[in-house]
Order: sequence, then structure tokens, then C-alpha cells
Amino acid sequence: MWANLLVSPLILLLAFMHNLFPLVVLAQNNQVTSKYPCAFIDTVNITGSYPHEHEYGIGNNSTAQPYNNSYIYQWMIIPPELVAVYDFIIENGVRVPKERHLRACVCKLKPCIRFCCSQGFFYSLENKTCSAFSSILDNFLDQEFMKIQLTNGSIETVSTATHFLVHRGTPCEHMRIITKDNRYVHWTLYENGTIAYKNHLFSKHYCFSAFRESNKGNEIEWQWQPLACVPERLPFILGVREWTYAICLIITVICMIIILFVYLLCTDLRNTFYGVAIKSYTLCIIIGYSLLAHLTLTNPANMSKYACSKIPSFALLYLVLSFYILSFISFNFYLSFFGITLSNLMFWFIFFPIVVVAACWSFFVTFELYNNRPVFGNEICWFDPRNWSIVMYLYIPILLSCVFSGVFYILSLVKLNDGPDGDVNKLIASISRNR
Repeated sequence: MWANLLVSPLILLLAFMHNLFPLVVLAQNNQVTSKYPCAFIDTVNITGSYPHEHEYGIGNNSTAQPYNNSYIYQWMIIPPELVAVYDFIIENGVRVPKERHLRACVCKLKPCIRFCCSQGFFYSLENKTCSAFSSILDNFLDQEFMKIQLTNGSIETVSTATHFLVHRGTPCEHMRIITKDNRYVHWTLYENGTIAYKNHLFSKHYCFSAFRESNKGNEIEWQWQPLACVPERLPFILGVREWTYAICLIITVICMIIILFVYLLCTDLRNTFYGVAIKSYTLCIIIGYSLLAHLTLTNPANMSKYACSKIPSFALLYLVLSFYILSFISFNFYLSFFGITLSNLMFWFIFFPIVVVAACWSFFVTFELYNNRPVFGNEICWFDPRNWSIVMYLYIPILLSCVFSGVFYILSLVKLNDGPDGDVNKLIASISRNR
């Protein structure tokens, strides 16, 4: 009795921790980057800028001493809480180590605007470089002035250098233009530096470039268009961590195959509620962990779009089902204290609706978007580690199952302590029969 009571929660805990490990690593990575006062895109290198030092003194004979570590950048005083020491820069979305230098969050003090190229040039999407205008007559879009929308809704043309902090250059190596129905989107530049279209905000990783478009009279017009960074695919790496994870999955699958084989040999046990539950649990673990091992060791570039979407969907289905089977075991264990014995038919009667719900859930996740990206089948064939989609779609269902199991195991412990010794011995004897 006590062995069964302790082993089942232990299996549940180990399975939960096995799936929780990647989440802990992601949380640690987020804590590392939280010490910086703003996003890297909103900073500039101020190494070599003049420090701004206030002086104080008491009386006529006092000696003035500096007490403030502010800096001056383009006639702005940057407070020390917006300055940090960086040992990296971000290029194409990847952190690149650099020697230590000072960076300031200037875009928090004054709105920033970014142009892809210098005056007289536009960004060529074909060549991925800045190209000069074909003639001087074409160069009528002046970077010195931009139309902005004020908070009261009015449109005004302002001096770019006066109203904004101007940055020139592309934030990424490859840029793309956002179109709708094969036509340019008319984005609105607001006075606070944000760019939006019908409440859809544009990414901060952008730069303005001039583009030509034919109007209704077939006349060529130039207009400013913000270009967005082309998302970089996550590199496929088979390092020590990936191989360790895959080997652990494979070892688990081998152990579950042995357990399944043992239960198939035990005639008296395999047709009981526990026997059917354990066999179903081992099958779910075998299939789910095998699919995870395959996704870990396979380069997404070598997988078809269909496989990259469906394989993780089935892995999600079997992983979630395995935890809910443990919930059924804990529920049946608690019912045994009341003399209620569930048959294998009752297991399927309870299990079938959960399978339908889990299948619908995995089907929903396959076609769901997270931060405007598909959860599966985008850069990698599993949950994107750059967001928290795995928490919503995998860990929350598992957490609900763990809460359900934990409640019934606590109730079972209470019953064990409060119940008469005769009833407990009778229950132990019935379980020992099939041991």
C-alpha cells in the first residue's frame, strides 16, 4: 500500500520535472537580460561622451565636488539610471560578445526615428543594400522633414532632427516590406515615434526607406515605408545539452518498453483498471518521448512543412494524455478506500472523453499563433524558446493534471491515517494478490 502510494506521486513528480527543465533554463536566461534598463534597439553607444557633473558646496570656502554620473549626448542630459555597461551587441537578433562599453537608453528621453540609408539613397530589397536615386528629380523625399500625427489627431510636418533622434542604418542584415493585397500599407508615424496602422503597431526593429508606387492615375509617387527585419531561423545545434536530452528520452522509452512488456505478461493484472491504465500510460510515454527525441535530433530544414507541424502536435497529445492517466490512477486509488473497484471498461469510459479533448487541443495548437507566429512549424519543429507559448499550451494542462492528482493523493493519505487497521489490511491484501 505505502509503496504504491509513494511510487505513483514519484513518477508524476519526475515526469513533471522532466518537462519543466527547459522552462527553468528559459527563465534563467530572462533573468540575465533583465538588468539592462531598456531594449538594446533603444540604446546608443555613448562611450567617450562628456560626463555631466553637478557641483555643490557649503559657504564661500567650500570645495566644489561632482556628485552626479550623468552624460551628455546630442545636447541631452542622460541620467545614470538609463546608462549601463554592455559587453555585447545584437546583430540580426543574435547576441555578439564585444568589449565592455557604455550604452544609454536615449529613446526613452526623446522619440527615435530610423532611416535605412543616408539622404539621396533608398534601400534595395533585391540587392539588400542602399542604392542611389536614378536622378536628382526623383530625390524629392527629404529626410529633413516628416509628417507625424499629433495626440489630438492632426497631421503636422516637423523637422526630423528637432523632433526625433535620427538613426541611420539597417537594424538587421535582411529587411522586408509589409504589404497588404500586394500593395503598400500606409503606416502612420506618431509624435512619440511609434508607427501604427489600424491599431497594429510596427516593430521597433525597422528603418524607413523611400519606395515608388503607382497611384490611380498611373503616376509614380514616392513614399516612406518602414521595413521590418526578416526573422532569422534559429540555428540547429546538436551539442552536449541536446544529446543529453535525447539520450534521457531514449532511456525513458526503453524503460517504458520493459514495463509494458512486464504488464503484458502478467495475466491477472493486465486486464484490471490499473493494468489498462499503466499500459496506456507507457504507450503514451513511448510514443511521446520518441517523437520528442526525433525532433531533438532532426534538423528542421530536412523536415517537410507537414511533418514539422504534425509531429509536435502528436507529441503534445501523448504527453498531455500521459499525465491525465496518472490522474485516473490517483482517482481510482482514492475510490478503493470506499470499496469501489473500477473495471477496465470504466477506464475507457473515463479516458475516451479526455482523448477527444486532448486531440482537439493539439489540433487547435497546430493552427494557433503566438506573437504573430505559428506555435509549430515555423523556425523549429517544437515550441519557440523565444516566447512563453510552451507554458500556455503544454505546462498549464500538465499543471492542472498534477493539481488533480495531488488532491486525490492527499485525500488518500488522510484516509490511510484515519481508517481502521482492518480495512487497511484488507486493502493491502487485495493489492498484494496482484503484486
